Amino acid sequence: MLARVSERKMVSVRAGLFVAWLCLIASLFWDPMSPMMTMPHNHWSPFHLQALHMTMRDETMTMAPYHLSNRFFWTMLIPLFPLFLMVFGHEAWRRICPLSFASQLPRYFGLRRQRTTLQRRTGRLERTPALIGRGSWLHRNAWYVQFGMLFFGLCTRLLFVNSDRMALAIALLATIATSIVVGYLWGGKSWCNYFCPANVVQRIYTEPHGLLESQPHITQPAIPQSMCRTSTPTGDKSVCVGCTVSCGDIDLEKSYWEGITDPARRNVYYMFFGLIIGFYGYYYLYAGTWNYYFSGFWTHESDQMASIMKPGLFIGNHMIMIPKLVAVPLVLGVAVAAGLGLGKALEAGYRRLCRARQDMSEEVIINHCLSVSAFVSINTFYIFGGRPNLLLMPTTAIICLDALIFGLTLLWLRKALDRSPVKYQREKLAPSLAQRFKKSPVDVGRYLDGRSVEELNADELYLLGKVLPPTQRSSL
Repeated sequence: MLARVSERKMVSVRAGLFVAWLCLIASLFWDPMSPMMTMPHNHWSPFHLQALHMTMRDETMTMAPYHLSNRFFWTMLIPLFPLFLMVFGHEAWRRICPLSFASQLPRYFGLRRQRTTLQRRTGRLERTPALIGRGSWLHRNAWYVQFGMLFFGLCTRLLFVNSDRMALAIALLATIATSIVVGYLWGGKSWCNYFCPANVVQRIYTEPHGLLESQPHITQPAIPQSMCRTSTPTGDKSVCVGCTVSCGDIDLEKSYWEGITDPARRNVYYMFFGLIIGFYGYYYLYAGTWNYYFSGFWTHESDQMASIMKPGLFIGNHMIMIPKLVAVPLVLGVAVAAGLGLGKALEAGYRRLCRARQDMSEEVIINHCLSVSAFVSINTFYIFGGRPNLLLMPTTAIICLDALIFGLTLLWLRKALDRSPVKYQREKLAPSLAQRFKKSPVDVGRYLDGRSVEELNADELYLLGKVLPPTQRSSL
């Protein structure tokens, strides 16, 4: 969607979003205004306290006016991310991501670490950006590394960050600082491709492509999708350094099909669903009631860090004497393992069903499994994500919004299930075939029932090339 917008404009957009993010972080340190919106007597505010007490773990918790910064970040800002990805696609997010902008700051200031390499053909020494080695441990295990960082981040949220403004500010600043350091150490989008935990979410919700994603295999632009680029007086110019193999920033769907049989990809898809269940399920297992989560009390719970050594589970009106510090990773770990086991079992069953009924390639079978997994994951997320604020809206508005989310994700699923590597290759060949048919001395019009070459789709162009007599086909 944003593939053709100039880099000069997009840098300004990313910088603006980065500054806005820093302002949000600043509000975590100093925010004198938002507590007024939560005072019980301020009925004009949707966030005013409607009750001064809440029962949790058979205890009565006192509700007091609070700062809205954490609530805004966790229940308003973060829930927009998955649906944005699925609708607008990988390329749109990569071109506006403020964290990606932070990782590119060393490049903008010419501070990246470089390596000296000998060019065998010329015998000259050249300085090039340092890259993560292809075939290295990090290259082979990038899926697991990023999922591990996501797992660690969610555990940190539940233990330290959810309701503590200072902890959230420190966590966000640490993430920005880490992206800048990685941007200095390695060239290209090494932070995005090898370290960023959000990249797992991004790939699951955009592959093989978002609803509004461009299709560079058809349009064949000089600088496709979110490929690394820089602005020049004559227009954008590629600055790709080859930081990863089959980069999704150049052609997301090509990258998807080339890596679809990678077991790590499939495992992370299934584990991600389990992680969603475990993360939101923990709120119930911790408090013994869903009211703790849906009220949003967890965004302003007083002294969250003081509870990490207290019992972390309350099940069946009984306190389970496992410290919260242990209970959080335990619950999330069990959920992840269960998600992996369920996903692999369903995939195996679907594979047997497909092989028994029809001839379907392994890539298509896996694509169906991964697409359904992503569809179930995002709709499970939206059962909980942002719900503390949605419940403040009229019931009709909630129903309409839920229907919109489900409709958009269902439309994405339909398109994703329709994709295949064969269709991708035929679409990639279609522009060149159309040009050859138009330039050919052979009159192909008599095979088209009055239609022009431009009206044919990719499958029809491919079929036409196959059915032409060999003598006519050779003249194309």
